[in-house]
Amino acid sequence: MPECGGSTSRLFDENSEFHARIIVALQGAYGQMHQMVSFLLCVLGVMANILHITILTRPVMKRSAVNRLLALMAVCDTITMIDYLLYLIRFGIMVDPNDPPYGYPYVWICYLIGHVVASIALHSISLYLSVATAFIRLMAIARVQSTMMRPRIAWKIFVGIATLMTLLIIPTFYVHQIVQSEMKGEYMVVLPQDDDIRCVIFIVNLWLTGIFFKVIPCILLFAFTIGLLYKLHLNKISHEKIASKQSIQMRCAQSDRTTILLILLLAVFLITELPQGILALLNALYTEDVNRYLYSHLGEFFDLLSLVNGCICFILYPCISSQYRETFSLLIARLRSSSMTPYRQHSPQLSRLAPASQCCSVETDYPGQPSENRLLEVSEVNL
Repeated sequence: MPECGGSTSRLFDENSEFHARIIVALQGAYGQMHQMVSFLLCVLGVMANILHITILTRPVMKRSAVNRLLALMAVCDTITMIDYLLYLIRFGIMVDPNDPPYGYPYVWICYLIGHVVASIALHSISLYLSVATAFIRLMAIARVQSTMMRPRIAWKIFVGIATLMTLLIIPTFYVHQIVQSEMKGEYMVVLPQDDDIRCVIFIVNLWLTGIFFKVIPCILLFAFTIGLLYKLHLNKISHEKIASKQSIQMRCAQSDRTTILLILLLAVFLITELPQGILALLNALYTEDVNRYLYSHLGEFFDLLSLVNGCICFILYPCISSQYRETFSLLIARLRSSSMTPYRQHSPQLSRLAPASQCCSVETDYPGQPSENRLLEVSEVNL
């Protein structure tokens, strides 16, 4: 039976091996390292995101709707990486590349479908939560007392996004079929053929995946980030008219740093997500060629991009938010103080020392800040 989505138009010329050689070369350069790189990235990413969640759920941090959304984002990314670790071990490390199996036990095939559906859903929820944080920051910088900054709204946004993504992922679950392989007791997953009604759903789902799960988040995040940078620029101009020269220099330095980091966050997001959206759209138009030449050789590389995007928040967000850095320092100080408690009980000298939490205490509440500084604080955004 013909493959679903097969058409007379081709993305690649089958008579020319030029494109295929380039793709195979790219896959060969990275494919041999994928398991090791992905395993280390997942382990480090899980630990980083757990620490990220711990910091963002401190009382002083969770008073912000953005921080609560970021914590929920980190939860989604953590579950995604743990799931990918299990997938990598069972379907990568435990498989002999020289003698791949015809199929797998039924339980593992059910897990494989669950892995595909859950990873797409969780990653999409994380992407839209990133968009939501950018939108909230844009509203907050326009009006400091915006209702979008209220902590309780974070759960409403999360439930709304999670519900929508769950509904949109249903076709992905439906188009995957489990069939028995050539070996008794082993099964495999196949996609629908042209004579199956599932084929129509499969093609629609490819468009759905490319547009709603990748392209739209990229467009929204780009628009909100540009709007946020424009608001920061206007605030900078208005501040220069009323502030002293020294204050202007300090404000410009901090504003320039925030601008650079915002652009960097946007660039990372677009680099890791937009190519996958474009590829999904190409898959809807040239299903056979994309599966044969692109997904089969570059699929692991696109998995890596998604994993990188799931780790980037912990790396870049401390560079933007001073409150995050202060909370992190206070948390480390408390951990060190707790670890030294048994020694203080037996050491008169240590017992006379002030607790680390007192020595390293920081001001984490900002009720009396001038409005200009508060505007700059809300501009510290994680995309």
